[in-house]
Amino acid sequence: MGTSTSYRAPSVPRWQAFVVAFQQRLPLERVRSELFNAGDEWEKALAAAGVGEFAAAIVQAWETLPNRLQEQERPEAAILSLAAEARNAAAHEEPTAALALAERAFTATLTHIASGDEALSERSSESAAAEFTRARAAPQHLVGAYLQELLGQYARHVAARETGTLTEGSTPMRVGEIRPLIRDLAKSAEAAVEGASDPGASPDEVKSRWADLVRDAFARGRTLPEASQ
Repeated sequence: MGTSTSYRAPSVPRWQAFVVAFQQRLPLERVRSELFNAGDEWEKALAAAGVGEFAAAIVQAWETLPNRLQEQERPEAAILSLAAEARNAAAHEEPTAALALAERAFTATLTHIASGDEALSERSSESAAAEFTRARAAPQHLVGAYLQELLGQYARHVAARETGTLTEGSTPMRVGEIRPLIRDLAKSAEAAVEGASDPGASPDEVKSRWADLVRDAFARGRTLPEASQ
């Protein structure tokens, strides 16, 4: 296992079980369970303090992003500036291979909320600020949305890296078959956040609770519906 850019799936039974479940097109709940069962290393990486810095920055964005959007010529610049600040804060923590996913989820979450039903590139900075203010709900909502996006990114990443394996073997899949299954798996992974505990409403609260939030989400992701067990 490395800690530089990404985790490669090791040749161990738990990852093999995930690949087999995916390749055999088992029910989505089973594939999701195998995904979270296999991801012990990713659970630790996503629960790391550096990723928690991005979650804390999401809370800060609840208050500061509207003004920062209006101060920039383009809304994308304001979001990228916040991401850079969170990246710098995360750099002071112990290294984790999940930082790339953490930053991608951070920008995706804020972009989605600020863009609404239009592409962010089609909005002015003032329009994006107004939309973000309208749609941001409570700070806890932003943290939950961020964790959902982060788990979706995790699912897409680890499933996509197995594409080569899935297109080979005795029951090969076509790439066109794999892509929609990955999208469905990501949505199912995001749903593991539903019913999670309160993440807190301040940056310090979120950072202190972040590891527990991730562990709880992975536990939920591993759990099969009663009828499927």
